[in-house]
Amino acid sequence: MIVVDASVLTAVLLDDGDAATATVIEWLLDDPHWVVPEHAVIETVHAVRGGWLSGRLSRAQLGDAVQALLEWRLDIWPTAPLLPRVVALADNATAYDAAYLALAEELSTSLVTLDRRLAAVPGIRCSVRIPGEEHA
Repeated sequence: MIVVDASVLTAVLLDDGDAATATVIEWLLDDPHWVVPEHAVIETVHAVRGGWLSGRLSRAQLGDAVQALLEWRLDIWPTAPLLPRVVALADNATAYDAAYLALAEELSTSLVTLDRRLAAVPGIRCSVRIPGEEHA
């Protein structure tokens, strides 16, 4: 079981073939139990929409990406129980980012992300897996 954030979900959906995306795809294939806080789906759709707005995706590709996201077997967790920890991390992380960290902590698992800033949040109690580096 791994917690994955929207940066990973988006990168996989928009796979441009770069090394970091290839690495996270390998990690996801190695552990197919992907856990996300409930806001991850809409956050990912928002990012994929950005790909459409920038001309990187056609309207049909946008629809296909959203459909693929819906077909993934994401284990979606409510954020309300995570809020005390989200607030505790408020000095150093957005509420969105803190929810991923709090969920990984709650489940005693790692967070897979492409966002290097998350590994630098002081006081986190989970490992953060980033292609090319690993933080405990």
